[in-house]
Amino acid sequence: MKKIGSCVLAVSLLFPLLPPSENNVQAAGDSLGRELSAIIDAGIMSGYEDGSYKPDNSVTREEFATFLARALQLPEGPAKFKDVSPSSSLAPYVNAAAAAGIINGGSDGNFSPKATITRQDMALMISNALKYLGKDAAYVKPPFPDVDNLSSAYRTAIGKSVSLGIISGYTDGRFGPLDNARRGQAAAFIYRMLQGNLPEPAVKPFETANIDAAGTITPSSVSYESFDMARQAMNKNGAELLLKNGKIMYMKEYGGMVFAKPESNATIARLYADEQFKNEKTYVTANAAASSGIPAELQYITSTDSYVNVYIGGSEYYMKPEDARLVPYEGASGRSYYSVSNGLLVHHIYNIDTNKTAAYTAGPAPSFMQAGGTYYSWDGFSFYDEAGQQAGREYQYFQFLSGRTKTNYTAAELDAYIVKVLAERQALYPSKYANATTKSKLIGLGTMAKKAESLFNVNALMIVNLAIHEGDYGMSPIAQETNNLFGLKVTDSNPAGGSVFKTVEDSVTALAKDYLGMGYFTPGQWKFNGAVPGNKTTGINVKYASDPHWGAKFAGHMYTVDREMGGKDFGRYTIGFTNTNGLNVRTAPSTSAGILYTYKASGMPVTIVRDGEWAEIISDNPSQTGYVYSSYVNKLPVANQQK
Repeated sequence: MKKIGSCVLAVSLLFPLLPPSENNVQAAGDSLGRELSAIIDAGIMSGYEDGSYKPDNSVTREEFATFLARALQLPEGPAKFKDVSPSSSLAPYVNAAAAAGIINGGSDGNFSPKATITRQDMALMISNALKYLGKDAAYVKPPFPDVDNLSSAYRTAIGKSVSLGIISGYTDGRFGPLDNARRGQAAAFIYRMLQGNLPEPAVKPFETANIDAAGTITPSSVSYESFDMARQAMNKNGAELLLKNGKIMYMKEYGGMVFAKPESNATIARLYADEQFKNEKTYVTANAAASSGIPAELQYITSTDSYVNVYIGGSEYYMKPEDARLVPYEGASGRSYYSVSNGLLVHHIYNIDTNKTAAYTAGPAPSFMQAGGTYYSWDGFSFYDEAGQQAGREYQYFQFLSGRTKTNYTAAELDAYIVKVLAERQALYPSKYANATTKSKLIGLGTMAKKAESLFNVNALMIVNLAIHEGDYGMSPIAQETNNLFGLKVTDSNPAGGSVFKTVEDSVTALAKDYLGMGYFTPGQWKFNGAVPGNKTTGINVKYASDPHWGAKFAGHMYTVDREMGGKDFGRYTIGFTNTNGLNVRTAPSTSAGILYTYKASGMPVTIVRDGEWAEIISDNPSQTGYVYSSYVNKLPVANQQK
């Protein structure tokens, strides 16, 4: 059954004794200020346009019926009174109160909604509300001499409210049954009706709060039963945060960061495409036991008590509140940032657990960045300065280059580079890389990678760099003991597990043929999000690694290796993203040509060989060249400060 009102209390909502809130109640000299504050904060009663609440103003019959309907969250009812216009904003509340038996009209079918309500009529409505709640009380003769001549219905209602501590008289001993009721009195009676002799109030877990530059959070003195009520109060009192049992649940939109910190201590936090968590899209690192060892940092968009809306890697996602720790910018101990060093883009990743940062080189610095500056980005291509102004947008070439391309380096060149880099690591870090030049599983990998490139259409430079990145230059325990250079089947929950191979070449074949060639690189496979390293929106990184920066780190390795080997691969192609759903990749530059495959979603990465009216692209189906209409691809500005 539909309930009326957007700001209502459940029947079980009971008010504890609360100190005055921040609201401008204007109750100077009025002993009912506390009750009025609580009723206003709960959304049962609202103020006037000038921000005042005027506790001494009279209350109309339709207003008091509305207050009760909101307080009890009454279901809608049919229209009953001739003089209550259906177009009136209070009509649904009046009808609801009538359907619940709380109010009655006259014999003429009228309710007199605009008439000022008397104290005796207010007492009668409260008595009926108690019956509705099933909390009726025994009759007690009211102690006021001026009620003796009232009807028995009024005397009974007043007596019950007096016995429950809901209504009291004036200091001179009168009740004033025909006096016009005031807003402060109406609030106090409802406040006491809900508190009174009813069951003990449930703990109200929500509260608003403010935060200072040092990060000190100061909660308000009022608590709320629901997120929505606290949010309404937050909007009214100008608070900066909304807390649930002391944990930040909401802050102003785009007002901070979200760290993946599951209350369950899970190693990952899952990201969903929908608020109901039915469509899981990807996942991110959540604690030190996971692959990167650093809880993921995401941009906060907004939240409710049911979900947290975040942004990372070019897409919005939804997280479960229990997996997220919200951190406002004000007073934050730290955050991730980017800087420029020797023309290179350096990403400093903040670790909320240690309050330290770890850095890696992502590739060439974008042209708009200056050495000595601090920049922020949630996707690695759209950057903002310290003032929050957009500095520019440029992408890392190798992060979005198709793995179906072929490297310009020969097997001999790749093997020579491997020998060189192993000697350097052994000399620089003799303890960690002892005997690397003879012991590393990378030795001879260049030849194996070029063979796999020819057989399975997977870039050999990518294979070599993946082994360097995942196998720690072929010296990791897993690489040494199992010939598994790429961490195949190694998971955050089982880091010591993984595939075991008889030879290194078996590992290379498994990667190129099964994992990449027929899995992550193949349209239609569940792992496919584009044949590029990517991020948490596009490419291998979506499903391959919990580290949201895995694709960027891997691209940084490729850039470094390519630069050291002569820069033969960087910038050979134009890279872009598709800009429409359901884009067909065709066998020839014509709409009548056959369809190789279809990109169901927009934003898919493509590598362009030749541009024109039709773009010739590196096909994710390596059997032949693909073509897409050029206007359906956005060409990406690429960071290019190669030295």
